[in-house]
Amino acid sequence: METFTAPEKMSRDMRRNGVTICAFFALGWFIGGAGALGDGAAYWIGLALAAAVSIGLVIAVPRVGSSRERPRELPKDWRRRYGIWIAFEVVLIVAAILVLRGLDLTGFLPGTIAAIVGAHFIPLARAFDEPKYRWTGYAMIVAGIAGIAAGTGGVVLAGAVAGFGSAAALWATGVAVVKRG
Repeated sequence: METFTAPEKMSRDMRRNGVTICAFFALGWFIGGAGALGDGAAYWIGLALAAAVSIGLVIAVPRVGSSRERPRELPKDWRRRYGIWIAFEVVLIVAAILVLRGLDLTGFLPGTIAAIVGAHFIPLARAFDEPKYRWTGYAMIVAGIAGIAAGTGGVVLAGAVAGFGSAAALWATGVAVVKRG
């Protein structure tokens, strides 16, 4: 595979965008699981805390610089790889929704979607030369499998397991990248 060393600004911007995307989608996954909290104080407190964590990550984004560990080595076709994996992810999610809804197995949707999203992180780790994304992927796959297992208890329970687990994985990734500086 032919690679190139990303310029410092490009590397920094990619890392900053990654933290922002992790923060945004973590909040979305939290909201997806928050149905289990009911509509009372627990929901609103949980939502406020989740929003605070995501907003805190976004506020910390300017602290993210280029990796001090090593220069980022990107595949020459990293944009194409990114596009392929995003398209693949979207197609699989749409197919899962159609199939599981058609079979009246909606309780398995949150976990299945989390596992698909997690799986897409693994090749993105190579496309972005960001090894931490592999761990994000593995953690989301585990959250997805747990969500699938919880699917027998209904979509609310499955959503909580897959949603909170995926949110935690994404927040942890964002914090790890910010901490690295």
